Amino acid sequence: MNELQATSFPDLDPAISTTSVLLVGDWLEREFATTLQQLPIANEWPAVARLGDAGDVARQLQHPPELFLLAQPLPGTYQQAEIDALQDLAPLSRIVVVAGSWCEGELRTGTPLAGVIRLYWYELASWWHAATRRRDAGLCPLWSLPLSGAHAGRWATGDDLPSEREFDGSVLIESPDYAVYETLAAALKSYEVDSKWAGLDGAATDNLAADAGIWDGGQLSASELQRLHRFCQRVNGPVIALLDFPRREHVVQVREVGARDVFAKPYVVEELVAALVA
Repeated sequence: MNELQATSFPDLDPAISTTSVLLVGDWLEREFATTLQQLPIANEWPAVARLGDAGDVARQLQHPPELFLLAQPLPGTYQQAEIDALQDLAPLSRIVVVAGSWCEGELRTGTPLAGVIRLYWYELASWWHAATRRRDAGLCPLWSLPLSGAHAGRWATGDDLPSEREFDGSVLIESPDYAVYETLAAALKSYEVDSKWAGLDGAATDNLAADAGIWDGGQLSASELQRLHRFCQRVNGPVIALLDFPRREHVVQVREVGARDVFAKPYVVEELVAALVA
């Protein structure tokens, strides 16, 4: 990541598909470093240590960054007054809070920050790919949607999505529960993506070829990791693992056995499809 310079955010031609981003916080620690590894473009994003430094950026530049990405390792890392002050300085920018593993449950038991887009650390890469895919198609990017609730910036209507088929192939889905497969298949079908059921551990479809795979798991027990490994060996393309409350070590293990992406349940279908074509 680059140190901040006053020239980091030049005036951009609106026709150029570029988004200016400023990283705020310690993005080199634990899960935050892990998620940035999935975004090579992050090497081009300048970074500051504190939210007050981000405010200095907003004061110095005629055109502040379009996005502020805040690493939040713990609930309470940032105060609402700080968020409000930054919004006053850069009203056209979006603030995205990227929550760490210790922030699980904050939406239920705490008082999450208002006026921001909130993601968990393992959601950032898939969200970024989905958002920029919409932007590149000439549509409103996800970060520009109204901030209408806890899931603001995550959901979009399907009517304004690109009509062309983005993924030309079939997806093999492995789940111990056929109802899970049916739900996934129906969701993918709305994006013109065909799928096949692999059953549990591929028992039902040993000879099916696939261009990508989606694997449905839980909290990644040792037996699940073995099952995922076998599944990855059968798929000639990217594999996405669906997990319950993934941790940093889970992401590392999933990639070691051959899967490319990890999604937490519940997931956003648009982001899932974007990950298939990324």
